[in-house]
Amino acid sequence: MALVIYDQGYRIQTPVRALFKPGGVVSIEPVKATHAAAGEEQRLETDTERFKLPHAAHQSNARTAKQPAQRAYAASEEAGEDTAAKRKAPQLLAAQIMTSPVQHISPETPIGEARERMRRLHIEHLVIVSAEQRPLAMLSSRDLHQTGLPPQSPVAAIHGRHLLAASPHTDASHLAASFVEFDLGAMPIVDAKDRLVGIVTRTDLLRLLITGAHIEGWA
Repeated sequence: MALVIYDQGYRIQTPVRALFKPGGVVSIEPVKATHAAAGEEQRLETDTERFKLPHAAHQSNARTAKQPAQRAYAASEEAGEDTAAKRKAPQLLAAQIMTSPVQHISPETPIGEARERMRRLHIEHLVIVSAEQRPLAMLSSRDLHQTGLPPQSPVAAIHGRHLLAASPHTDASHLAASFVEFDLGAMPIVDAKDRLVGIVTRTDLLRLLITGAHIEGWA
């Protein structure tokens, strides 16, 4: 399992991008020339092709003859790069970088209490779990500070319905890409029985990047 979505504590099969919209940059199509000179440029290119000199054609044929050898050389280089890539350090898994045990609270916890707990523990996230210890939502300090509800209100009033989680065997590079694509601050790590076993934060990934630990193959 790489990534999984929880809806009120239960796994659902909905594709991730159907509920968590990517926040990346939209690709832009190449701009086509529309100015008046564009047609003239195309005509000149056509005329150039029509009136090629004999020695130019000879040079073109010589270059074409060399292409198979060049392609073979390039292919051997690519094969060497692929082999080198396979010899890189073993992949880094979520289980190796996650924090455990995880600080969690119930949906009935007052907002004021959750805020004080984060302040006391110097953390930025709490995982909300059900009475059966199923993960329900991720609560951030930003959520608590942006809400206009009174401190005695339960955190259930401000957390979202869906939660994106990962397994302990998820590759760290996949986690990092998901953090960027979906603009995440933290992600809970759950096992095959839906038990909360850890948490990975954006800070954890930045620390890996700074220390240079096993990030050679990161995208």
